[in-house]
Amino acid sequence: MKKLIQIFAFALLLLTIQNSRALGQKRIQFEKGKSSAVVQSTTGSTGTAYVLRAKSGQMLVLTLTPRTGVGIRVETDGRYGQQVLLREEKGGSFEVGLEESGDYTIFLGSTNGKSASFTLSIKIRKMTDI
Repeated sequence: MKKLIQIFAFALLLLTIQNSRALGQKRIQFEKGKSSAVVQSTTGSTGTAYVLRAKSGQMLVLTLTPRTGVGIRVETDGRYGQQVLLREEKGGSFEVGLEESGDYTIFLGSTNGKSASFTLSIKIRKMTDI
């Protein structure tokens, strides 16, 4: 039952973030010649959102710590409409292949309804063929 409540709270948080995302998004721009950045912040009570621009054929590599207490979602609004590319209720390392050039939004939110500190490492690299 506790897990179900946590899932519901996280889903509600992501919906709240989505509805207010234009107000609080922060743009991530890599330093000249760099393809990575690190963000250290807190989720606050309603979560936080970051936007970055990437190109088709690139891979978004994300590492989120801590492994518990913070969830992540990556989405884009491209030619096929709004697409959720990643949704996890925990930290860890994730790779997201990008099929379109454009803006990608990274949402971070607490899974227990309380503000949580996090560190997010963001890298972009060329997607390789398998």
